[in-house]
Amino acid sequence: PGSGVSNPATHTSCKDLPNANEMSWYAMYGDPRWDRDELWTTMGHLYKGGMWFKKKSVLQAEHHYDTEKSADNTTDLRTTYKYYVNTNSSIVNSGLPSAADAGNYFYLPALGYYYSGLLYNVGSSGFYWSSSASPRHSNSAYGLSFLRGNVGVDYNSRNSGFRAEALQ
Repeated sequence: PGSGVSNPATHTSCKDLPNANEMSWYAMYGDPRWDRDELWTTMGHLYKGGMWFKKKSVLQAEHHYDTEKSADNTTDLRTTYKYYVNTNSSIVNSGLPSAADAGNYFYLPALGYYYSGLLYNVGSSGFYWSSSASPRHSNSAYGLSFLRGNVGVDYNSRNSGFRAEALQ
């Protein structure tokens, strides 16, 4: 609908996903931790690799979560374009949360993405849609992406096949 106008998802598969503002808090304050050894399966195959993030309830308790404003406490990504990238060096080798903190985190597998009918980067990167369209481009929407050394929130073409999953 144009810059400055929110255009949230209305279809069942995406409307209940976190919006772009919420995803920015996971990326910047969710203490993302790359885990190269966590095993998971998809489409009948065994893989490993993914990212641990603090749960929404933990971020809220730490005052690092807002549905109306992104992680800079000013910008509403639903109406104003901005991207976030967290390249904190601790992401690369951080691994599992401690046993005492494990209940404060959730895991997202590095499911890769589909594009033009082909699957890319399974086990090395993860891409998850938000419920927020890009305020700049009608054929794009925001998503959370990660790989071993970084986590980001930016818009991507809706032609890409990312995972649509509610985050904890």
